[in-house]
Amino acid sequence: MTPIILQGITMNLNQTEKKTFIILMISTFLAGLVTCLSSIQDIIAKKALHSLDWQLTLLTMIWPVSNFFSIWWGKILENAKNKAKYFVIVAFLGRLILVFGLWVNNMTEFLLLLTLVYFFSSLLIPATNSIYQNNIEKQNRGKLFGYSVSTGTFLSMIITFIAGKLLDTNEDMFRWILFFTGISGCLSSLILSFVKINSSDRHTDTKISLKELFISPVSRTFQLLKSNKDFAQFERNFSLYGLGFLMVIPIIPIYLVEHLNMNYTSTFIAKGILAQVGVLLLSPFFGKLHDRKNIFHFGSIVFAILSLYPLGFILSILFHSPLISVILVFASYLIYGIAMAGVNITWTMGSITFAGKEDSAMYQSVHISITGIRGLIAPLFGFLVYKSMGIISVFIISFLCELIASFTSYRYYKIKEYEESGLIIEGKRFWGFWN
Repeated sequence: MTPIILQGITMNLNQTEKKTFIILMISTFLAGLVTCLSSIQDIIAKKALHSLDWQLTLLTMIWPVSNFFSIWWGKILENAKNKAKYFVIVAFLGRLILVFGLWVNNMTEFLLLLTLVYFFSSLLIPATNSIYQNNIEKQNRGKLFGYSVSTGTFLSMIITFIAGKLLDTNEDMFRWILFFTGISGCLSSLILSFVKINSSDRHTDTKISLKELFISPVSRTFQLLKSNKDFAQFERNFSLYGLGFLMVIPIIPIYLVEHLNMNYTSTFIAKGILAQVGVLLLSPFFGKLHDRKNIFHFGSIVFAILSLYPLGFILSILFHSPLISVILVFASYLIYGIAMAGVNITWTMGSITFAGKEDSAMYQSVHISITGIRGLIAPLFGFLVYKSMGIISVFIISFLCELIASFTSYRYYKIKEYEESGLIIEGKRFWGFWN
């Protein structure tokens, strides 16, 4: 991003926002290698490490399941005045540990390494959200997040293409990809530790008892979902989208590698480049749209777009021409990238919307933990559907989940709109459904 463009983005920001945004941009750029790894790790597992289908399913579960621990991370962060040290923890235990990838020789070792990476990385999003909530004004959060994501995506796309070429030449090079991802990811997290967060007085770095640490976040989660009905509805919609999204993840590498016989370069072009074009180009646009629109209306739009992604795979399976099937896969990933430009913003920024003046770390932790629960269920569900009903059935169910998530989000948006205008009475029907 050129200095002129950067100057234009930061023109109307205060000094704290400008300094914070520059650090976030540098951090996100360096995290591009981490983004690259997350998009290609399943292909590496299938082709280089010859993973079995059940091992591949476990691999796809690691990241979402590790997110379940965010409710406890969130409790720790909520009571921490100095959050910088937690970025350091992520840097070394959630990122630098990837350098040990040089010695990975089998799928078991790969699974163990990524389990450690994702467990400690689950701390990163609640901590980063504290930066956005405290240092950046509400009307600028989505926009600035969008620009920072685009920056990281740019590097990720370049690295992904290079990685594909390297692995088609020598697939043992995946170990060096892990090594350099660890170095870059570590620097990315360390840079965030230099952000001075404008914490309120409620953060006192108080010590937490074991009971308060382990029991309180669970009870608080239920209380939060019960007391904040809008947030609870948001999580229901998001879980439905997530079910459709996550159930296809362990199936896609099977389809690309075993059914279409795609090499590293072509699969990486699809998953790591075409899938990121929309994120690169449209994240700022969706960020601005997020700042202007109701969160439920915004969700309905991006979920509707995302429904076209599994639909493309359905069409790809129905065509018996390998060339047409691959083209449809490429088209699906282009649509995927457009949708994820919006979904990523909803995923990260949504919780801050509902937090208001409360600490967003707890809201985000609850959100991420719920994604962990669906991450335990959805890939296994997709795997079972694949084994019992065939590969096309997985994508059909995924398609329906995205459509329903879009509909329920839009329906709730309209209900809230009518309620606020006084046009709807509690207990009345809306589009054939009870309120």
